[in-house]
Amino acid sequence: MSITQESILDDLENDRLPLPTLPEVAIKVRETVDDDNATIRDICDIIITDAALSARIIQVANSALYRGLSSADNVHNAVTRMGLNTVRNLATSLVMKQLFQATNPVVDKYLRKTWKQSTDIAALSAILAKNYTRLPSDSALLAGLTHSIGVSPILVKAESDPSLLNNTDKLEQILYDIYPVVGARILKNWGFSPAMIMVPEQHLDIMRRDGDESASPDFTDIVQIALIETVSGTNHPLGHIILEDIPAFQRIGMENIEEIDMSGGVEEVRAVIR
Repeated sequence: MSITQESILDDLENDRLPLPTLPEVAIKVRETVDDDNATIRDICDIIITDAALSARIIQVANSALYRGLSSADNVHNAVTRMGLNTVRNLATSLVMKQLFQATNPVVDKYLRKTWKQSTDIAALSAILAKNYTRLPSDSALLAGLTHSIGVSPILVKAESDPSLLNNTDKLEQILYDIYPVVGARILKNWGFSPAMIMVPEQHLDIMRRDGDESASPDFTDIVQIALIETVSGTNHPLGHIILEDIPAFQRIGMENIEEIDMSGGVEEVRAVIR
């Protein structure tokens, strides 16, 4: 059966397109944090059931983004330092890699490439949020990681059409055209906020909110700038966009900045996520 952009969107609209779900530990952390009666101990008890997540949470707590006067040497200290809302976002971020894996070698190649680019964009988004806005860096990190989540189910669907899977130009055009709408549906299913759902949905629209340059920046602005910076000079459709020309750049107030300040833990966070 031939897979087309129209058939994938029809499957999405009629709930026939299998969409990824969050790993159970991330769901439990998010649900517990959202419970007004939850305590730090409740969150820690969930996190310590996953050894890899525990280690990563401690690593991030000791990164330049959150480092304190002393080292956080256990999950409780790490959670206390960062706060429940930050840990909720990080717990989701740090299990995202599981959703970018496949057994088909062609699909796996695409997903690995998407994951690497997403980690670069996520790390830069966190630094942009921290250095140039009042938006929480952990939410910006998560926004960067999830902006391309729609790629995964499209590639899985393409496995049933070998001719499409081996037609690089056609497959990449389909991915570029519809991964934003698929990604927005996934985040809606996961219960993300409207501000986060907007990121996959609108990040490719470089003229979004044109004429609204004096307004406060949002997560889509940050991810858009991080994406353009990351793909600059490549054959990506946004690879030759001049940052200074887009409204998001003006909203973040970077007009007089000659070089983006990458200090503050970008390499540490990128390494931990990967």
